[in-house]
Amino acid sequence: MDNKKLKNYVLIQNLANGLVSPFMSFLAAVIGVPSIGISLVSSASSFFSGVVQVPLRRTSRIEQLLKLSTLLLAILWFTMAFIAYGNPTLYLITYIAIAIVGGANSFAWALIMERMSRGSRGQVLATYAFYGSIGGLLATLMTGLIVGSNYALMHYVFITSAFLILMNVINIWNMEPMDPECQVTDRLLSTIRNNRKLIRFLLINTLFAIVWSFAWPLFPLAQVYLLNMNTEQLAIVNVISGVSTLILQRHVGKWFDRNRKLIMFLGRFLLITFPLSYALANNVYVIYVANTIAGFTNSASNVAYISFVYDNSEDRRTAVSLYNLFYGIGTLIGSLMSGALVTVVSNYLGLRNGVRYMLLSDATARALIATLYMSV
Repeated sequence: MDNKKLKNYVLIQNLANGLVSPFMSFLAAVIGVPSIGISLVSSASSFFSGVVQVPLRRTSRIEQLLKLSTLLLAILWFTMAFIAYGNPTLYLITYIAIAIVGGANSFAWALIMERMSRGSRGQVLATYAFYGSIGGLLATLMTGLIVGSNYALMHYVFITSAFLILMNVINIWNMEPMDPECQVTDRLLSTIRNNRKLIRFLLINTLFAIVWSFAWPLFPLAQVYLLNMNTEQLAIVNVISGVSTLILQRHVGKWFDRNRKLIMFLGRFLLITFPLSYALANNVYVIYVANTIAGFTNSASNVAYISFVYDNSEDRRTAVSLYNLFYGIGTLIGSLMSGALVTVVSNYLGLRNGVRYMLLSDATARALIATLYMSV
């Protein structure tokens, strides 16, 4: 398979995603999507992508799936630009559709990366994640600087993202296929019954996904109502996170090849930094400092957990689809719980204090569940 085309693909795709994805939950809060809807936006890319990947596990046309899903993503972002943005209901529906198609796209990419990274998981995955981070970093900064507090300009950002994804369709349309696997098997039941190590990991990862995603609907509420942030400040947060990831990505990939269990634990444990910072910050500069930690946590997330799935399964298609399904279910549960609970808590404590106390509780839960990764 053409290595150059793949590197161009991940660079352009993350450039397009970086223009829009970091702002979707924030924009949902801005345009008046209710808290449960914000929960769905926050968890959509995890849950719906996990669900759609299970029936796709038998597909043998991975390159075709990548091409078709990329084309559909371009169409859906055009739909967001011209029809959905500004209407809370259409915004939610369109973004869920984007999440579903994005799930098919990420599944195809994961299978391609599994083949490409055999023999050196950490370094190869980190290299491709590095190229992806470059695109996302530049794009997020551009959106923040251009839009600021003028949210109507997001129409043009959505259009730009759609055009970039359309360019990526052209980039990969004549991509040479990988050598096919000898046989595409379906071992869903046997994977669940016989691979106890993998299932234990999936259960721990799902439990962490619940407490991890619990904070996701709270972050845009904290950004809008606690810190009065705009898209420029949110972009700076993501740029700091992105630069830190660029610096550490390849190093973490090498460290993971040496001490997998420690990287898996620290990659989850250090995620307590973010709910703590939003709960305790008096100004946005605290959030800027806290996001320097994201370089390590993002790098670990890009490499460690999917590598564990690759290396502890025979039927990797089924294992990857189960990994994303379990993770997606966990994120939906946690996000919906938070969206429902914040309304109840806010009635008693007020929105500002309610969000703060819920973020502190989530940080504690993240720390406790992270310790379970030492046992996988």
